[in-house]
Amino acid sequence: MYTQVNRAILWLLRGDTFEMGGEVGDTMPVHAVDIGSFYISRGPISNIQFEAFEANFLRHHRSAGDDDPAVGLSFHQATAYANWYAKLSHKAFRLPTEAEWEFAARAMGVARYPWGEDPTAGGPFAWTSENSGEHCHPVDTPKPSKAGLFGMLGNVSEWTASAYRPYPTTAEDGRDDPSGTEERVVRGGSIDDSVHQLSCAARGHRPPGTTGELIGFRIVRAL
Repeated sequence: MYTQVNRAILWLLRGDTFEMGGEVGDTMPVHAVDIGSFYISRGPISNIQFEAFEANFLRHHRSAGDDDPAVGLSFHQATAYANWYAKLSHKAFRLPTEAEWEFAARAMGVARYPWGEDPTAGGPFAWTSENSGEHCHPVDTPKPSKAGLFGMLGNVSEWTASAYRPYPTTAEDGRDDPSGTEERVVRGGSIDDSVHQLSCAARGHRPPGTTGELIGFRIVRAL
């Protein structure tokens, strides 16, 4: 059955120590985090991929194509998909932690954006309010980052497994336990955001039952 469902393409990221955070608000302080190697879906989970799990899923009118991202999903729905996919594949898939997400977004760099420091250079890499036409686009567009990933910024915001808490983060502080009831971190921004509002470090947060119209997710598997 696993080989018969529409599956996300997975991309291997080699672990490393990176500088997480930024210089403003809740992104401070910048702090070093050790990340192990992991697979991550190359783009957000698409409508047709999510429908293999939930056949009656209602596509959002701003993201209606087969390969457009599945949006309007709560943290609980995203987690349920990851759990289902783990059982189907017999591998430990889950949502990315906030640290894993930022590590992936930074594309082995330290710049504000996956493509560098210049927001005006983001057109080929991110669907934002400047170039999206107010609708979502396929999960394997536009151009991939240096790390080989699509849409880490723009297109749709993405749930992470992590509770929204102040920095610094540590592996032992419990924030990455998906069973908690705290608000969860949402990352990446969407087609409604200007590229100037986005960054690899920017943090959003929502109650886990929220079904924001432009929130989707991707999955990971640690090695």
